[in-house]
Amino acid sequence: MGFIAMEAIVIRFINVEDGNACNDFHNNFYGKDRTDTQWKWEFLHSGLPEIPFVVAEKDNKILGTLAQIPIRMIDHDGEFLTGKSEEALLDPDIRGKGIYPAMFEKIFAYMESQGTLVVWGFTPAIKANLQAGFEAHTNIGQLFFPMHADAVNVLLKNNTLSKVKIIGIKILCKLSGVFSAASLYSTGVRINNSLAQNICLKTLSTPPDECVDLCRTFVRQWGGTTILRDAGFLSWRIFENLHIRATVRAAYLDDRLLGWVAYSLDDNSVGHIVDIIAASNELNPLDMETVVAVLLKDAVVRLRKMGALGVRAWKVNRHPFDDLVARAARKVGFYFIPRGEWMVLHYLQGSAARPSLRSIDNWYINRIYTEGVLG
Repeated sequence: MGFIAMEAIVIRFINVEDGNACNDFHNNFYGKDRTDTQWKWEFLHSGLPEIPFVVAEKDNKILGTLAQIPIRMIDHDGEFLTGKSEEALLDPDIRGKGIYPAMFEKIFAYMESQGTLVVWGFTPAIKANLQAGFEAHTNIGQLFFPMHADAVNVLLKNNTLSKVKIIGIKILCKLSGVFSAASLYSTGVRINNSLAQNICLKTLSTPPDECVDLCRTFVRQWGGTTILRDAGFLSWRIFENLHIRATVRAAYLDDRLLGWVAYSLDDNSVGHIVDIIAASNELNPLDMETVVAVLLKDAVVRLRKMGALGVRAWKVNRHPFDDLVARAARKVGFYFIPRGEWMVLHYLQGSAARPSLRSIDNWYINRIYTEGVLG
């Protein structure tokens, strides 16, 4: 495109009619085919006075985009609003010119005016986000259940390793798959199997009536904060997702909801644990680990029947439930991979009233539909 005069660039909030141009910019940038309907589903749901989506443009041509998805969270003190960053894209010709921080400055001010306490997201672009005022949390890893050596092709996509090393990793993956399969079918010897046999699993087609109560129980049992999975959020983000529809399996004991797992299969035939949450006023943490293991095992078995090459989940931090999921996953046959995209956070003025937000280990967010075509 050549030289662009920075003073000619306008940073503004979008109108509804800008949606097609914003989506075209995204598709041209990534070589994707996201539809205008999917774009509207993603960004026009918030109900805020302004659409929390800004663009950088020159002569009515979009050169950058930046959006916020308002997400309500819950902790011991109740509900509060956060912003999940999405669509942070800049034309290469305007990078390093201060446009990205200027776009965030505009959207930070607006989100703060709406009572948002913190803006967060997942990104590989740490330097640019630090310059925009974010803090970085870089200790994110993955939990992976291998089923086929071809899963390596997905895990190492765009990697520059030699063919010899890749072949070696494939052999290790195949061997790991054998051990994981054996571990999967012997899960019962490592958990409270009598409890596991009494758990009833049901497939949900709509949000459960107890979803908000479960979130309240969750923060009482495990502490910290998590996404408020109310009926509106679950309907929009999971049950009516226009990218990939997840399967949701809920665990019940004596007709009491204990939690659920949501999973999907992407275009590369890799399964994703989209969400997993569990809590109970009656069961202790060790028993809850059994509940999570039952949910994970069910997801793995069903994803394998769907043709999955492997199953991925995220290990974000040291939140007590995040650690519990990791322990349960290992009992099922998952491996820990200390590699994943980094999390960034920017605290707005109102966050001072909730000092616990400053510790990332108080957050439980397992990347519920927060990346790529998964939504």
